[in-house]
Amino acid sequence: MERPTSTATQRTLICVPHAGGSAAAFHAWHRAFGPRGTAVRAVHWERPDGSEHRCGIEARAAALAAAARKLPGPWILLGHSLGALIVAEAVHQLENSPGPLPERAVLCASAPPGTPRSFPADVLQASDERMASYVRRLGGTDERILADAEFGPRLLAALRADLDLIERYAPDFTRPLATPVSVYGATADRDVPVESLEGWRRWAPKAQVRVFDGGHFFPHEDPAAICRAVMADCGQGDPDPSLR
Repeated sequence: MERPTSTATQRTLICVPHAGGSAAAFHAWHRAFGPRGTAVRAVHWERPDGSEHRCGIEARAAALAAAARKLPGPWILLGHSLGALIVAEAVHQLENSPGPLPERAVLCASAPPGTPRSFPADVLQASDERMASYVRRLGGTDERILADAEFGPRLLAALRADLDLIERYAPDFTRPLATPVSVYGATADRDVPVESLEGWRRWAPKAQVRVFDGGHFFPHEDPAAICRAVMADCGQGDPDPSLR
């Protein structure tokens, strides 16, 4: 994880990036959360073999859970897309072992486990052309990166490996999550339709669902709006009309 942006904070927000993403996606979030007494840490997954290294969602969740429990003070887990599945699995593991639990889990831009996915089937065998088309449909990625002879193929290979984690993930939750859960989606997310968000209530019956403007990358389009929602869900702000 990256170091927190401030030492004078009351809680920590631990952010887990989307498939093919990195900690850099959350670089500017401290501007929104810092003044609200919340440090931001972002997870970085090592890829020792380059983009082909894979580590299952369960293993990533275990690493996340172990690191979170070393933090002082309360902490919140927030995951974007693939990161949301990792966060949900981490909470499941935390609840089934002794030790502190997160104040809240925030699941952004992710349909629940078992939902049909829109990325190419058997994703590891998908061509660069099909993967690039999928990325363009989602939005949020600079076309210059996709077109770059070096970085484009590396990005697509990393994305394939991460999407394969989703394709292979088969969670075994023996009971619903007890930790407070927020589920955030967006009106124009073509990968995660708003109606799919309610499916998370199977895993977290009391989940708070909020719908924002924007596409699949809505958390990074307006971090301040995410901050207001997270703080409200944690009882640190005014109620928000987006709550469902």
